[in-house]
Amino acid sequence: MAKDHPTGKSGLYQAILKLETPEQCYRFFQDVCSYSELSAMEQRYDIAEMLADKRIYTDIRERTGASSAIISRVNRVLCNPDSILRQFVEEGRPDAGAAES
Repeated sequence: MAKDHPTGKSGLYQAILKLETPEQCYRFFQDVCSYSELSAMEQRYDIAEMLADKRIYTDIRERTGASSAIISRVNRVLCNPDSILRQFVEEGRPDAGAAES
């Protein structure tokens, strides 16, 4: 069976939008993801936060155990001005509101 790329039209995304708390999110993703898939997503988000904080690759690799290829992939995503991940990471930074004031 051929693997199609997700279209965003699945009921999965509607279900995610109904989650209200971090605990619900955690439990939902535990239900639909394997341990390694969930760990990989968490690791990539952690990497994105570290890159936004201007941490260097070697520091990120030591802290997360991620390969340079994964760190580079996350960095490419953050370089895209339309990236939702970039938007979330920037909004979560302590200095996010300082530039607007």
